[in-house]
Amino acid sequence: MTFEQYLQDKRYSPHTIYHYQLYAALFTGWLTGEQLSGEQASYTDVIAFMRYLNEQGKSKKRVHSQLNVLRHYFTWLISEGKREDNPAAGVYVRGIIRKLPGNLLGVEELEELYRRYQLQLNVDAAKKIMLGLLIYQGLQTEEITRLEAEHLRLKEGKIFVKGTSWSNERWLPLQAHQVGELQEYIQANRFKEGVFLARPVRRDASGKNIQNRMQHMIRQLQKLNPKIINVNQIRGSVISFWLQRYHLRQVQYMAGHKYVSSTERYRVLNTDDWQSELQKHHPMG
Repeated sequence: MTFEQYLQDKRYSPHTIYHYQLYAALFTGWLTGEQLSGEQASYTDVIAFMRYLNEQGKSKKRVHSQLNVLRHYFTWLISEGKREDNPAAGVYVRGIIRKLPGNLLGVEELEELYRRYQLQLNVDAAKKIMLGLLIYQGLQTEEITRLEAEHLRLKEGKIFVKGTSWSNERWLPLQAHQVGELQEYIQANRFKEGVFLARPVRRDASGKNIQNRMQHMIRQLQKLNPKIINVNQIRGSVISFWLQRYHLRQVQYMAGHKYVSSTERYRVLNTDDWQSELQKHHPMG
């Protein structure tokens, strides 16, 4: 499999694949000048390449983007059996601050929100089930959009979540009450385009259909709890709760994160810890 085919399998757009290949070629060209190959490159070589880009006048944003491509490049080499580690993993540029989660909800607030929403008589069953998937499985809107009946193993009490260009596939357990709700819902609604499409729509409109219903659900939830902001806030709250109960790598799998650094930023920290977190970026300039 070529690097291009690897990116295609990750479902990146042709535009993104084109630029990722250019960035990868820049790195491999630099390696050739250093009489190295991708299989031989080490963490020290990655840092040296960053310094080279800095000396070439590249912006920190450009170096940050280049590092993102290098992580994919080394992951591809690992998938091809050409190396066992990713020397670019966990390397970041100081000054490029990753967005940190805020306004998170406690598990009690989430469960109370779910309970009160379930009692609403004017809320359709689909949105009630979607909220459960947000709160108990931490799914994203696109992942809910892509759900099909075959992804539900209700007898086994679990659900399969398809991967996206930015998330990994995974199997997640369902709560007992979710199994019953899904069984009843699936029996009453057999949609060809996906689990939660309330009416026949074009395939290219299915995502918008779900997004509109999610937005409407958030507005309903805000009436129950004014602290509610959006779906991402709920997902972030769920991941933060998981990190208090499970091992970091287990939460990475449950959240579908491609990189453990994406999971780490959901740790619940105090003010001093946040400052320490921001200093973990690699010192560069």
